[in-house]
Amino acid sequence: MSEVATHCPYIGLKQNRAIRFSTSTAEHRCYISGDAMDIPVDQASYCLTQFHTQCPLYMGSVASHNRAPASTGAPRKATSRYRDSVVAMPSADAYEASPDVYEEDWASAQRAARRAAASLPRRSGGIPTSVYGLVIGLLVVGAVVYFYAGTLLGPSAPSDAAAVNPTQAAFEPLPTVAPTDAAVLPPMSDTPVPTPPPPTTATSAAAVIPPVASPTTPAQPTAAPAQPNPTAPAATTVPATPEAKDMVVRLVYGDASGQLLVPVLRTISVPGKKVATSALAALFTDPRNGLSRILLPDTQILSVAIVDGTAVIDFNKRPTGPGDVRGFAAIALTMYQFDSINKIKFLINGVDMPAENGIPYVKTNLVNLWNPSNLSLAGSTAVTVSFVAANSKHDVSLTKLIDKTVNVAEATARTLLEGPGQYSAALKRVIPESTQLRGIRIENGVVTVDFTQPFASATDKAAVVRTVASTMTTINGIKAVQILVEGAPLSTVWGNDYNKNFERPPVNAE
Repeated sequence: MSEVATHCPYIGLKQNRAIRFSTSTAEHRCYISGDAMDIPVDQASYCLTQFHTQCPLYMGSVASHNRAPASTGAPRKATSRYRDSVVAMPSADAYEASPDVYEEDWASAQRAARRAAASLPRRSGGIPTSVYGLVIGLLVVGAVVYFYAGTLLGPSAPSDAAAVNPTQAAFEPLPTVAPTDAAVLPPMSDTPVPTPPPPTTATSAAAVIPPVASPTTPAQPTAAPAQPNPTAPAATTVPATPEAKDMVVRLVYGDASGQLLVPVLRTISVPGKKVATSALAALFTDPRNGLSRILLPDTQILSVAIVDGTAVIDFNKRPTGPGDVRGFAAIALTMYQFDSINKIKFLINGVDMPAENGIPYVKTNLVNLWNPSNLSLAGSTAVTVSFVAANSKHDVSLTKLIDKTVNVAEATARTLLEGPGQYSAALKRVIPESTQLRGIRIENGVVTVDFTQPFASATDKAAVVRTVASTMTTINGIKAVQILVEGAPLSTVWGNDYNKNFERPPVNAE
């Protein structure tokens, strides 16, 4: 049942704002401002009742949210990281008046240009025929002179050099430091082309080469210059798709009753190094083996970023129903399996989601919190015990708050023997109800638990050993469990298969 209408959403414990109690306590704090502050009003009259909306602090928060927005005429502030800069937007009236003004100025300029053109005297059209004749005559004379210039001024016997295409002169190579046989020598002084100055570093041997005695035969021009081979455009580099790897991660779903959270181990495909993002996406897939979905499947994950140990997760909408925080708790407990994540921050389309009671925003091992005595965290000890789900084969953990004690191992074992209590409809007891604890000791990371004779009459032996090992290895420093019955090893009543210490088993491996 939702508690949204029966208590203030901003009340929480001083040690953990995600937890609050149903009765008044000095451990409660008000988080309406984001920080923990003392509660100045009667909790029983306001904070823990449906009349919390009449609390002066609560009403002040609502009023601040309903404040009228600033006038649209004021400059708008930027919403980017340059939050303090003011962007002055031009008035819309200036844009609306501009087209008519521009059109009128252009039309006036056109009319003035036409009047000026009309006042100029008209010239007679066409060019006189005599001018055409003069130009043609000059062109003919120039062509004749150019054609016969080589014959009139050159030697009587034409040389092979005359066959060179005149256009080659523009591409004639300059003398090199050391002339080669392939170099085309400049013509002698009897040609109209001036002799280029000799190279500054030419040798004497190069100066006595007679050009007439051994003329260089010019290369015959080709019909068409060779065209360079077309170069294919450079291919665009496409980034390689990260290789996907299979990894085993812990996912948290709801049990068949929808009351409790159940962790499972599942193998998923992880592209690159996006393990947290892949695990989060897997929470929206169909659960298996009798578990229930607690997240809306049409929710889109816009982004996941890990900044200084905080996982910032942005959704396109709320991933659970109104007032239902189980999905947020499942996301947080899934993310907290990664060492790089210590906090969770939820966004909806880039906007911070208001805090809600029951969401573990800070890393914690508390799952399915059970507080039947309404104890405070500061004055209690949290023990985690494991039971089997009534409608499936999954193990479900409960974190129960008990009176503060230093004998944590003994208190944990006794809590396990007490059974699931108020969750008996969803969880079942596999250890016989009449079983008692005879003794317990810890040595070198191994806890030895001695039960009375009824323990040996358990029917589901595998489930019994699994729940005992899962429960006792939640204690700091405990790596394995040895089980005794009336002081004798368990193997004396169940066989050699149970003649060993039991380590923590995998949690609900799929």
